[in-house]
Amino acid sequence: MEPRVAFCRNRAGRRIGYLTRGDGPVLVVPPGWVSHLEMQWQYLGMDAFYGRLAESFRLVFYDRRGCGLSEPVRDDFTLDAEVADLETVIEAVAPGEAVSLLGVSQAGPICVAYAAAHPERVSRLVLVGTYQTGAAIAPPELRTSLVALVRSSWGIGAHALASIFVPGHDPAFREDLARFQREATSREMAAALLESVYRFDVAGLLAVVRAPTLVIHRRGDRAIASRFAAELAAGIAGARLVQLEGDIHFPWLGDWHPIAALIEEFVGGRMAPRTRAPEPPAPAAEETPPYRLVHYRVESEPERAACRIAIAQIGEPADLPVPASSGLYRLPDARVDAVADKLRRFVERAAEARADLIVFPEMSVDLNHARLAALAQELAHDRRMILVLGGYHDETARANVCTVLGPEGMLWRQRKHIPAQLRSGTGWVEEPIEPTASPFHVVATTHVGRIAIAICRDFLDLELRVALKNSEPPVDLVLNPAFSPVTADFRAAHFEARRALYACTVFCNFAVFGGSCLESPEKAARHIEVPAAEERLEVAELPVFAIRAERKAWDAHAHRRFIQSTRR
Repeated sequence: MEPRVAFCRNRAGRRIGYLTRGDGPVLVVPPGWVSHLEMQWQYLGMDAFYGRLAESFRLVFYDRRGCGLSEPVRDDFTLDAEVADLETVIEAVAPGEAVSLLGVSQAGPICVAYAAAHPERVSRLVLVGTYQTGAAIAPPELRTSLVALVRSSWGIGAHALASIFVPGHDPAFREDLARFQREATSREMAAALLESVYRFDVAGLLAVVRAPTLVIHRRGDRAIASRFAAELAAGIAGARLVQLEGDIHFPWLGDWHPIAALIEEFVGGRMAPRTRAPEPPAPAAEETPPYRLVHYRVESEPERAACRIAIAQIGEPADLPVPASSGLYRLPDARVDAVADKLRRFVERAAEARADLIVFPEMSVDLNHARLAALAQELAHDRRMILVLGGYHDETARANVCTVLGPEGMLWRQRKHIPAQLRSGTGWVEEPIEPTASPFHVVATTHVGRIAIAICRDFLDLELRVALKNSEPPVDLVLNPAFSPVTADFRAAHFEARRALYACTVFCNFAVFGGSCLESPEKAARHIEVPAAEERLEVAELPVFAIRAERKAWDAHAHRRFIQSTRR
């Protein structure tokens, strides 16, 4: 069952992003610390553990408000607020039904509080590496110093927490974990969430819990001592306690198979056959791992047979980004009003042309500016349109990310992996972004088809295009928001992708460089291209279902996946 990203809103109207994976009885897994629904699979090594559980259960994950795909700001960090968000997610995925809960780390008290308040809605409760009283986790001076460290330097604080969560583990993994925490949320949000860890106290609620409960803990856990597991099990009537060897806090790392088996047995989901292919050997340290595609369904609206795509070639020379103090590039403050006006005008023109989706060039809409971020979401909501906002430099994560907004909020973000050459004054410098060790790309199923985004230079990577060609199910639309002079290799890559993927490709470039174009693989397709130095909106209708049918017919005729067409 394809993972699906969706959104719901709590009683205060705040957005919560959630993801479902697998099929079977519902097992809700609230976030235990900072979270990011997309990046957690890449950075945290969760796939094998939860992939096995997804064979027996319909897993439900969500991002805490302030993290990942959920509402980015919040001022309520109480246990009641967390329980209310869990209530919202459960009602969205299983209205009126009983579910099982898997509470890991800080999610444990949240699950206990929910089970105490809603005994009729919890069929099984599993608590892993968690606690009842946050103030008992560490001495007051240590709690205070750790929160202060995170608040003063999120980089150092993230590394300190990573060493606690996974002591002695692979240093490269700890680096990934530290980076994940920094990308999942801001410094202030992380500090506030860490403070809430120590405030949560459900000792008085344990006796109220009526759901059958399993408590699992590793004896050497340095983040949360194993003695808290005994306290939890003793406080909940009939609870079963299992202590395992190990010192890693996260249950999906280390020897995770016994934990997965305990959960499967206790929760009693549909058991799938355990016939597994052997794991492929890990790549050598010097090798670059292949691109990984992550398939999400990000909308519940049914797909349409055809869609209208708009290319917004914008960005006159005055909008060129400048270096910020971080070394990354951003739109000057003086240009925010002009870009906001331009963004509004182009979205409204696209709406008048009945466009379902509009693509902007890389670096043209800088979401570091709160006004542009708020305006973009407002336009997506009011015009009921998908906005692909090119790519901007996230100064916290030191990354270039393309944000995709829908009417109800953020649908997904795609990170850029290959630095570009940027113009700075009269010279050129390499984009100062931090590449990732395990690059991944989202293939998002929307009402306009299955979409992948490859930002600027990423599109030139043959390995990525091979991964997209082998995508299953196939990709319908590849979007390339760019900031680059158009060269022969760009043109060749788009022509080759149209033929090899048998998919529509969109190249949307910054206006000073121009060359924005739309390529569609069908024989009678109209080629659209916008010259340099022009700000222009182009809209084209793409027969997605017809292209899919033709690709399927070709595959059936060739007895293999489509490789290349000679139609043009």
